[in-house]
Amino acid sequence: MESDWKKKLGEYRDQINDIDKKLVDLLNDRAVVVMKVKKLKQKENLPLYDARREEELVETIVKYNKGPLFRDNIIQIFESILRNVQILEKDENL
Repeated sequence: MESDWKKKLGEYRDQINDIDKKLVDLLNDRAVVVMKVKKLKQKENLPLYDARREEELVETIVKYNKGPLFRDNIIQIFESILRNVQILEKDENL
C-alpha cells in the first residue's frame, strides 16, 4: 500500500497540474484580448505601447495580491507576461 505522504504528494501535484493548465488557458485568453486591442489601435492609428497604461496595470495587479507571493514576485511575473505579449504585438502576422 502506498504511504500516506506519497498519496498526499500525488494529490498536491495533481492540484498544481490543474492550476497550471488554468493559468495557461487564462494567459492565452489574455493574449487573444491583447491582439484585439492591437487591431483596434492599428485601425485608429494609435501607438501599440503605452507606458502609463503598463504602470497602471502593474499597480492594479499588485493590489489583487493576498499572498503568500511577495509584491515583487507578482511584479516580476506580470512584467514577464507583458514582455511576452509585446512579442506577439510585434508579429505582423497576428
